[in-house]
Amino acid sequence: MLDIRNLQTHYGRSHIIQGIDLSVAAGEVFGIFGRNGVGKTTLLKTVAGWVKPTGGEIAFNGARIDGLQPHRIARQGVGFVPEDRRIFPGLTVEENLTLGFLQVPGRTGAANRAALARVYERFPRLAERSGQLGTTLSCVEQQMLAMARVMVGEPKLLLIDEPSEGLAPMIVADLYAIIAGLRAAGCTILLVEQNLGEALKFCDRFIAMERGCVVLSGKADSQGDRDALIESIAV
Repeated sequence: MLDIRNLQTHYGRSHIIQGIDLSVAAGEVFGIFGRNGVGKTTLLKTVAGWVKPTGGEIAFNGARIDGLQPHRIARQGVGFVPEDRRIFPGLTVEENLTLGFLQVPGRTGAANRAALARVYERFPRLAERSGQLGTTLSCVEQQMLAMARVMVGEPKLLLIDEPSEGLAPMIVADLYAIIAGLRAAGCTILLVEQNLGEALKFCDRFIAMERGCVVLSGKADSQGDRDALIESIAV
């Protein structure tokens, strides 16, 4: 579904992504791990079009998307849940969610309502708070809202950046139960996360990054690969 070849990304003169190769299959949960500042978030933003690559190729379902505007990438079926959640102030939960309709501008009103109903079924806590201002929700509810707003567009590929950042351990378990549900439903997910213990329960494969490069790749069900991952991040 996603095929990245020799990807390069710069911020000015700073070379952030340095020749990454990566392939993600349909239905796979793929983890991207590494210490802070190694380029994980930049990688997701480059795939989503928030940052333009300076070299290499990104193909989604066989079509090149590198260099496209973010809204064009979103309309092809790539959803991005950023770390800072970006809940719109002054809008209710449901108003925030309906902004997700912009990802599928040709969809009918009936189809939009059906997609919203499916999201509420998956996130019942948001259904209970549909008329509440999004910025007044708890941290975990805001994370749910950020994910649900993207899911309203029913993307084929979901990019999730640091979903457990700033959340208490018990709340993280609740959040990952939702991610597990998305995985069971066949969602393809590219996941950046610092919480290895939770993330590895749901990943199929992973890479570790260092200074904008892939330094390790492995399978989550291989204890040897998991040990190598922990060692590479701890160094």
